[in-house]
Amino acid sequence: MRKLLLTLLFASLPLALTACGDDEDKTPIDATPESWTWVDVPGTECGNGEQTGIAVNPNEASTDLYLYLQGGGACWDERTCFVLRSASNLTTGYQAAQFQTDSTRNAYMFDRAEPTNPFRDMSYVFVPYCTGDVHGGNAVQTYGTQQVHHKGASNVEAWLPRLVSTFPNVKRVFLAGSSAGAFGAQLNYERVAAAFPTAEVHVLADSGQMVTPAGTLLDTWLTNWGVTIPASCTNCGTDFTRFPAYLADTYPESRFGLLAWSRDGVLSNFFGYSAADFETRTLQLLTASYDGKDNARYFLKRGTQHTFLGSLDTTTSTTGVALEDWVSQWVEGNAAWSNVLEP
Repeated sequence: MRKLLLTLLFASLPLALTACGDDEDKTPIDATPESWTWVDVPGTECGNGEQTGIAVNPNEASTDLYLYLQGGGACWDERTCFVLRSASNLTTGYQAAQFQTDSTRNAYMFDRAEPTNPFRDMSYVFVPYCTGDVHGGNAVQTYGTQQVHHKGASNVEAWLPRLVSTFPNVKRVFLAGSSAGAFGAQLNYERVAAAFPTAEVHVLADSGQMVTPAGTLLDTWLTNWGVTIPASCTNCGTDFTRFPAYLADTYPESRFGLLAWSRDGVLSNFFGYSAADFETRTLQLLTASYDGKDNARYFLKRGTQHTFLGSLDTTTSTTGVALEDWVSQWVEGNAAWSNVLEP
């Protein structure tokens, strides 16, 4: 059923937004097993127009793929991009040298020696963030006197065919991201699922609750970044809360997990709300788009902190649920996987 839905959806999209095309690079990536290898990917662009790539760390014995999208803010005009500089790597780009010094590569979630790490036996892919568009855009904008290449989604289209060739036996894809990467994981679910039509694809959004931002921000973001919202996602372009519900309802065989801080100090600022208002809207999102669904769950902690996966092994809810256990249940499709809501 999911394969049919994705086939119909992507048949109706412009060629540039699909994972198909005669000129795509399908060359398998040559990488040392259980070691990080940086790969430059032609056709990708950072905000400054320079090429970027991805990093892979394969486990040849595994049919599971952990695909992680990096976070790092966002920007949509001259002030946010060049005065506040609220998007990481936008002007510097992100190539092999940046990856070699990126602490994320040594995070617990990528540590194969940790016996309780739910991702320890998988093949890993690290997707850097340098486009300012939560991995969702396909546009080039001029802000003031400087140009920004918002090419997050088109970058996904550039490297996906190579991943398919590199991991032909994948049975389960775990698509995750933190902050900007969490929104990117949700926005790119259908692209990834279409590229791996015979595999399960599950999403874990770390600090990426899709509340509708204040004022006209959502329209500004979608327009300036060139984000394509599926036509079948009714009113998602004006009500962001509909998007996670659309995914869960349309793809019942996939699991959609959300990790959220109730008064996230980073997201509330970006979305234009006070901490209290953001908490109210987050709780409304959980009620409207997650509660009552068999394949969508959340792990919510009260507080103003931001992101969880960096402390995957040390976070526990006040109700006694260890985050590591909760994520393991998401991976396994365990019937015990349930909503966690701190009082």
